[in-house]
Amino acid sequence: MSPDELRLVSAVRTLAASGELREQRKSRRLTLQEIADSLGTSTSTAHRWERGAAIPNAAASLRLAEIFEITAGAA
Repeated sequence: MSPDELRLVSAVRTLAASGELREQRKSRRLTLQEIADSLGTSTSTAHRWERGAAIPNAAASLRLAEIFEITAGAA
């Protein structure tokens, strides 16, 4: 994994831990189901990430960074 990818994973995990993933999703007018479908996971898993009850793995974090347009420079 490249340093940029590690920064993205860290940024997304920080958003998840702080409970800010929901705001990211809402600001893009996406449903929880759309996020879950795009990641190939269940809505309950995506919901746990939003609440900060679970942290997405590296692959899911990179996909979330792509969806939420998080860049390595901003991470």
